[in-house]
Amino acid sequence: MYKMNPDYLIGIELMDEQHQVLFGLMEKAQALLKDENILYKYDDLTNILSGLKDYTQKHFSEEIQLMESVNYPEIEAHKLAHQVFTDKINAFGIDFEKISLGTQDKMILEVLDYLVDWLKTHILDCDKKVHIFMNK
Repeated sequence: MYKMNPDYLIGIELMDEQHQVLFGLMEKAQALLKDENILYKYDDLTNILSGLKDYTQKHFSEEIQLMESVNYPEIEAHKLAHQVFTDKINAFGIDFEKISLGTQDKMILEVLDYLVDWLKTHILDCDKKVHIFMNK
């Protein structure tokens, strides 16, 4: 379900490759959600969250460097969007400490819903604007 399709390609190879990492983490979360053989999913959730943190640190840094190199005019708004995302991922980490058998699948769904929304609002809109700007 969470496979990268051509709609999410922004046309900047490095960014597209890095966005694929996000889709991979989403696939892991979805597989974890569906796996009824794992009773307690805390460790797996923690690994996914850690992957999201690593991903955002590397990807956001490189994306901002790219924008700086082309004097992208909306860079401050983009940085702010990245900070909101990072804050939300960190908040999920705090919430993970409170999960139980009865709430773990709900938490996975919350993470997936947030990431799907991020894909739609950030990658399809904000990131594509960078490509358009670079090709003027």
